[in-house]
Amino acid sequence: MKKSNMLKSGFLYTLGTVFIQGISFITLPIYTRVISPEAFGQYSLYAAYLAMIGLVIGLQTSGSLSAAKITYQEDEYDRYAVTALSVSLLFAILLTVVGIVGRNVLAHWLNLSAESVVLLFIQSTCIYVTTFLGTYFIQLQKSLLNLVLSLFSAIVGVALSLTLIYLWEDHFAARVYGAGIPTVLTAVFALIYFYRKKVPVLTKSYVPFILSVSLPLIFHQLGHQILNQMDRVMIANAMQISDVAVYSFGYSMGLIIQIVLMSMNTVWVPWYFKEKKAANVHLQKHFKKYIFLGLFLTLGYLTIYPEFALLMGGEKYSQSIHFIALIILSYFFVFLYTIPVNVQFYHANTKMIPVGTLLSGGINIVLNIVMIATMGIYGAALATLLSYFALLIFHYMISKRKYNDTEFSIQFYGLLAGISLGYAELMNLFLNHIIVRYLVGAVVVVIYSLYYKNELFALMNKIKNKK
Repeated sequence: MKKSNMLKSGFLYTLGTVFIQGISFITLPIYTRVISPEAFGQYSLYAAYLAMIGLVIGLQTSGSLSAAKITYQEDEYDRYAVTALSVSLLFAILLTVVGIVGRNVLAHWLNLSAESVVLLFIQSTCIYVTTFLGTYFIQLQKSLLNLVLSLFSAIVGVALSLTLIYLWEDHFAARVYGAGIPTVLTAVFALIYFYRKKVPVLTKSYVPFILSVSLPLIFHQLGHQILNQMDRVMIANAMQISDVAVYSFGYSMGLIIQIVLMSMNTVWVPWYFKEKKAANVHLQKHFKKYIFLGLFLTLGYLTIYPEFALLMGGEKYSQSIHFIALIILSYFFVFLYTIPVNVQFYHANTKMIPVGTLLSGGINIVLNIVMIATMGIYGAALATLLSYFALLIFHYMISKRKYNDTEFSIQFYGLLAGISLGYAELMNLFLNHIIVRYLVGAVVVVIYSLYYKNELFALMNKIKNKK
């Protein structure tokens, strides 16, 4: 794929992702005002359980699609994708049946109703199928199709949730069904889309490759779910459900930067794999500019997040402002960790990927036990930051030792970490001084304008020529 096509696809995908997530964040202040903190916290826990079940229900076969794209011939790709989806569905159906049979026991363990447990398994399966289709579209650089699919699910989900909240007294159930129904519809569309293709439903020769790449990703995602969700579960056990609501709100605010950075990574990976395979001599230069762009976006969000959080949550959630910067930094470290992880995906060897992630998850649990008890929800945010920094270090060591990855040195990672940490501390120091923060942000914009001056001039000339 040409660089121009990659940029176009990347811009479209990132813009679409930001727009879709923007719908969620625009409606966030509505949810925080029309439902109680208890209902908000209860749904946050439900979402955490949904994510935990989702990491195993599809066997993570979608994670093999990028590796398959460079391993198999182009005319085999649809056959491979359908087989991978079939493997996922077979396991998902089996797991859902087990969940339905044991719903009463699970309901007691999870502190949910039996009906909610059944919905957990059904919704997890549908989310996975929809995600699989989105990943497939991205690998084929069909970002527009992925955008349309995601827009439908997001807009209908929000509209239905708000309608049901107005009509039903049980606001928790309204959120669950409001988000679940459009997910089921998009999953049905995805199944029709794949199984109408004139390829075998299951090609046995692909199964060993699918499982060898995908199964380690389950443990990798398990580590991520521990990092993402366990803090809320532990806060719920040690504190009040209203504290879960405040933490979940602040976490959602910090999560905005992750949405943007991971959208960039999703589009970057297919182009990066192709150019790395072709031994592009200019790849390092493009790579460095890609990383510095991620840093720029992170610094920009660190500059404006206090006002944004107050706008979205109001005074009821103002306590979260003091730890949001830690979540933003955490997800910048996640962005950096994708550099060594992508090297492992490139070699289609995911066996070591879960090691670093699970170690980081274990560190997160230990830190949460200590820090939540002593510092409350701020301690949970600090534990998240330290755990993600450990995640970056672990995966750097794995890629360095196993693949002799020399694309970036440990000093380069240290420089990026130092800049982001120092800037976050500066923004927290002037948390109540908006003019100072924005002046510092303006200096960053000037520095980056000088660094990217050639790209900016080229873009301006292109726009001028089109006119």
